Amino acid sequence: MTEREGVASVQVAGSGRTVDVAPAVLAIYDAHHRELASFIRGIERDPRVAEDVLSETFLRLIEEVRRGRMPDQPRAWLYRVAANLVVDGGRHRTVVGRVLGRLVDHRTEPPPDDEVLRGELRREVWAALGSLPVDARTALLLAAHGFSGREVAEALGRSELATRSLICRARLRLREQLGGTEVPG
Repeated sequence: MTEREGVASVQVAGSGRTVDVAPAVLAIYDAHHRELASFIRGIERDPRVAEDVLSETFLRLIEEVRRGRMPDQPRAWLYRVAANLVVDGGRHRTVVGRVLGRLVDHRTEPPPDDEVLRGELRREVWAALGSLPVDARTALLLAAHGFSGREVAEALGRSELATRSLICRARLRLREQLGGTEVPG
């Protein structure tokens, strides 16, 4: 390869002729880059990846021309290389996603103080519940364990409406006593 006025030239293997790389690649680029970009965007959803594939396709063309292997049908060659790059990229992302899931341990250990904090919170909640009247505490605990309003009312010997009111007042009082403390579910 020789450098003449900023233009790279290569000797085409076996033919004895010299080809200027820049004009050859520029001519192919000008003739095909828009339609190739549209083709790539059609098969690759991510616009950044599509732009990378387009760039890589033309970089590979430059390498081919530098090696003296000018494609006989540049348009078809560009489309084939671009399609292969998109497929290879998709395979790569799939494999990375699969393998990454095995490499990364998604289990995290709770912080050392987590058990202490949970214990304190548990004591605060039980203390607040203990300060409620027996009916209100019983109604809240039954509701928390999934009993319906009708079932709670029957267990307490009250009407459904009176039980709903009792649970509502008990929740408000509990919130006031806990002072906005977030209770994990």
